[in-house]
Amino acid sequence: MKNKTTAGIFAFFFGPLGLHRFYLGQRTLGRLYLVATALLFMFSIKVDGPVVMVMGIVSFFDAALLFSMGREEFDEKYNQRYLKQEVRLAPNGKTQRRQPAPAAGPVGNPAKASGIEKFKDYDYQAAIEDFKKALAYQFNDPAVHFNLACCYSLTERPDPAFFHLTKAVHFGFVDFDKIEKHDGLAFLRTQPEFAEFVKTGYQRHAATPANDGPVDLLAQNPAPAKPSLLDQIKRLSELREQGILTEAEFNGMRAETLKGMKQG
Repeated sequence: MKNKTTAGIFAFFFGPLGLHRFYLGQRTLGRLYLVATALLFMFSIKVDGPVVMVMGIVSFFDAALLFSMGREEFDEKYNQRYLKQEVRLAPNGKTQRRQPAPAAGPVGNPAKASGIEKFKDYDYQAAIEDFKKALAYQFNDPAVHFNLACCYSLTERPDPAFFHLTKAVHFGFVDFDKIEKHDGLAFLRTQPEFAEFVKTGYQRHAATPANDGPVDLLAQNPAPAKPSLLDQIKRLSELREQGILTEAEFNGMRAETLKGMKQG
């Protein structure tokens, strides 16, 4: 995995030599930097002027861009080959694809972070137990409900999966495209009731799943109605203000939300 801080340091100190480009796997561009610096250096000597500083300025802007780039944007651009889904042998002996890791847990809720680590290790049942503990700490966390829905889907238990996906949407989960495409929900999408689930605004009125955490907490939170357009836009704005969404992500998800409402 490439590290954006390392790349930025290479650009700042050794940019004219193209070292940061070589580090990022852009060998052709790195050679161009090296050749351009050499040619400008020779020309600088010939005309007795600081022409070689041109590459220094270019490298300075490269460094500034790398340092200011978000981690997800950097990974999307330079770490794609490392982020491709890996195929490995699961504990049950079946071959399965490595699932995308859920979002990291907040400080103060270690059960959430622990659940994510177990999810990464394909120990979905243990992850379920940790995520349920995380709900006892903060029941209205949409990410925990979404992660639980993925775990239950991966272990082929549709009822609790639908239940927690409903809760995720109720508590502010608005990335509906992720519901439609996330690998962890592939089994759930094969269920005949999934189409109706989507049609009714990602909600399913059903009995509380058995053995699914503290009954008193679940009973206090019945299945909700689909959030209004205003609520969804407000939630997106809050995520942007908290730094969870970038401006580009906010604009894209807002457009998708408006488009979905018009189609509905």
